[in-house]
Amino acid sequence: MNKPTQSALVLGAHGSLAAPDSNQPLYDLADEISNKGIFTAVTPAFLNGDPLMTDFLHQLPKGDVVIVPAMTSVGYYLQSVIPKRIAENPDHADYRIFISPVVGMHEKIATLAAARIERTMATDSMTAADTTVVLVGHGTRRNANSCKSTYALLDQLKQQRPDLKFEIAFLDQDPEAEAVAQKIDTPHTVIIPFLISRGPHTTVDIPEAFGLESGPQVQFPNRNQWTDDSGHRICICDTPVGMYPEVADLCVELALGELEQGTPIELPCLEQLS
Repeated sequence: MNKPTQSALVLGAHGSLAAPDSNQPLYDLADEISNKGIFTAVTPAFLNGDPLMTDFLHQLPKGDVVIVPAMTSVGYYLQSVIPKRIAENPDHADYRIFISPVVGMHEKIATLAAARIERTMATDSMTAADTTVVLVGHGTRRNANSCKSTYALLDQLKQQRPDLKFEIAFLDQDPEAEAVAQKIDTPHTVIIPFLISRGPHTTVDIPEAFGLESGPQVQFPNRNQWTDDSGHRICICDTPVGMYPEVADLCVELALGELEQGTPIELPCLEQLS
């Protein structure tokens, strides 16, 4: 059992003002971590949402704060935007701030995803020969580094399940999810959203690309089965990776590891932000 610490934990997330339901899983995750009694306080902080990344520190006891990025890759937001937003907190000088590795790139994510694939296939008696697993990442055409973690996870999944056929797809770069969906030639499809939370990407964009029910009411796993000229087909979209039950423990592990071995970050000067 992890011992209590005198530090606060913050889940740093992009968030959304247009789709507030995408922020709710981060509140739920913060509550789950808080219930473990390890940290003096636990809260999400959003670039878009409440509390904002520019105005959250005053809610925490003064001292050490470790931010666990609730993200799937290291890119522009983590390296540039988040440090600037933290520096905009007027009382940031009262805190020592640490940033842990990204939760979506934790080494255990591949094993967790592989276990969920196996469980999903077993539920519907899917065989490896008849199943394609699609790993869907966000990606972006604005930053070539954004997709690297998705490709890395794909390689890890292939190593764990070499018997399965895998495809990779993205929401904001090639190969796009809709194009990948059209090329699948196996009767069964299992979709792993390499995303942190529910929201329009997981409840609208991915379902519409793969012929699943879409809309804010969607629950996971999102499942459809039908019969066409090729026979009986099943498509299942699993829970986003960031909503796996084990993620709370991964966040704790990352936070405690950073507090033990990490170095407080140097925030940019406010003069540089004007």
